[in-house]
Amino acid sequence: MPLFPLMAMIRSLRSALALFSALLIVASAQAVTVPDLYETSQPVDGSRDAAFAEALKTVLVRVSGQRDAALRVGEVSDPRKYVQRFGFTADNVLQVGFDSTSVDQLLSKAGLPIWGRERPATVVMFGVEEAGTWRWLSADSPAREREVIEKVARQRGLPLKWPVMDAQERAEASSEGPGLLQAAARYEANAVLLGRARGGTVQWTLVSAEGAAQASGGLDDGVHLAADSFARVFAASGSSLGNVIVEVAGISDLSAYAATLNYLEGMTLVRSVALEQVAGEKMRFRLAVRGDAATLRRAIALDRRLVPTDAADGAAADQLAFRYKP
Repeated sequence: MPLFPLMAMIRSLRSALALFSALLIVASAQAVTVPDLYETSQPVDGSRDAAFAEALKTVLVRVSGQRDAALRVGEVSDPRKYVQRFGFTADNVLQVGFDSTSVDQLLSKAGLPIWGRERPATVVMFGVEEAGTWRWLSADSPAREREVIEKVARQRGLPLKWPVMDAQERAEASSEGPGLLQAAARYEANAVLLGRARGGTVQWTLVSAEGAAQASGGLDDGVHLAADSFARVFAASGSSLGNVIVEVAGISDLSAYAATLNYLEGMTLVRSVALEQVAGEKMRFRLAVRGDAATLRRAIALDRRLVPTDAADGAAADQLAFRYKP
């Protein structure tokens, strides 16, 4: 074989192996449970009733993952009836927590999905070109850009992590290759959101195990890109329930059983769990879930407490197979 085609094949193979290795590393990442999806702070600019209404709109967007959620729900006559607790700070900021069941019902009635508390952790690599050089935001460098990005992320319920941005990570951010997924794995994250600001415009790239997506615009557009992309994958209809059979191998003692049961019952997508069969170290559960088996599989894959097994190959569409990972 001629030398140049051979070298090209070797480079392609190396790239493929690097990407495969990165995907394996990301598989060990941990999802972040967002505890305050139904809570928000809203400055009172006018009447307090208006502040409650704006706070509810923020929560509707955050929980559904849809930016037009408030518009699709329509005008809510009395937002206070969805409130579980609230208070006002000394500087007149409303701090309010809404009842999750009531909010979910409001969204379901409007035909909107529910995006659960288990959400992908995202590492933000953000650089600004200044006089021909790049200034990269790091975990310990306060900056106006970081404050804006974090504010929008709180509104969307998107958990962020900031890297140290050492020489290796700056090189990874410059190459936009498989190294980005390796960077995510180092921070036990599921994705990387890369932003490059030049001339007042930010070019955003989101990289995860689900693939890559891009957008351009302002500081908030990167967060919206990530939240919109993840919501399409992980949000599920709240109005209908489906049954999914989940087989879990490797449950060798009561502690493993309790850990598996608690994990499944604690997932936002899961409405109920019933143990149907025990065969040695394998247990079969029947789950009532929002969405379907594919949505549940992607949610479980976020933190890998249960590892997919070969038994899943060729299984029915409503069956999943995993191995318990202590």
